[in-house]
Amino acid sequence: MQQFSGLPVNAIAQASIVTIGVFDGMHHGHQQFLHKLVTHAHTHHAYAVVVTFDPHPDSVVHPERASGLLIPPAERIRLMAECGIDAVFSVAFNHDVQAMSAADFMQWVANATNMTALWVGWDFALGRGREGTPERLTQIGAQRGFTVHTLPRIHTDSIAPSSTAIRQALQAGDISGVNSMLGRQFRYRGVVVKGDQRGRTIGFPTANLAIDLRIMLPKYGVYASIATFAGVQYPAVTNIGQRPTFNGVEPRIEAHLLDVTFDMYDQVMELALVAFIRPEQRFNGFAELVAQIKTDAQTARTILLQYP
Repeated sequence: MQQFSGLPVNAIAQASIVTIGVFDGMHHGHQQFLHKLVTHAHTHHAYAVVVTFDPHPDSVVHPERASGLLIPPAERIRLMAECGIDAVFSVAFNHDVQAMSAADFMQWVANATNMTALWVGWDFALGRGREGTPERLTQIGAQRGFTVHTLPRIHTDSIAPSSTAIRQALQAGDISGVNSMLGRQFRYRGVVVKGDQRGRTIGFPTANLAIDLRIMLPKYGVYASIATFAGVQYPAVTNIGQRPTFNGVEPRIEAHLLDVTFDMYDQVMELALVAFIRPEQRFNGFAELVAQIKTDAQTARTILLQYP
């Protein structure tokens, strides 16, 4: 798959069918949409092209309500490649792009991609003041030589996945709902770094995951989870939050691997959340904390024994 920074003129000579969007999360609906686009494009001997944005437009347009990404940009592009997309253009979204009219932006896209058709979702809009609705884009396409196809909302097993719905489920700790809408496990990935090392003093050493500040955290609390190191999976119980018992401020992701210990520092860990166990809480001393961790670990074991 080809990747481009910005929209360089004549980047693609072959006729292209293009879609535009952030595709944050690359959930079930996104994947089905892109698979349909790829099939249609390749049937008509055209390139399947995605124009996406980094950073997320909300971080520029509405920074006060931006809650973070669901997956890193690199993971988003990797999943697009798995769908068969031929080329991805990553546009740096800023106030200049925000101020562009729909017509000017589409001309920029057309000059880079040799676009013959634009595919958009049922609720799509772009350009200054979100003027670029499917109806307006159809008018622009008639003038500039491309057609516009609007796809209806995709439902899967009575679920209508959306990035907004996934964020709401994350905030509620509804990991089952998150995973259903994504069509895969919700994961964090990063390097294991040194923390306060309190866990090892009470018999529960933890792998502290370096947090990507761009990525949204779920409801603070304890989760049954699966940690993966170099392709090997380990059951785990994970605390995500500020550690109120220790007057913590910065959020942390701390995974305790069940029944196994090894040197994890500086290793890459992928952490999949399976189920929410309980909210984060303050304990009155180490004895109360240790008793609860033992209960949490047993709860996680029970949950994970039933997990495929």
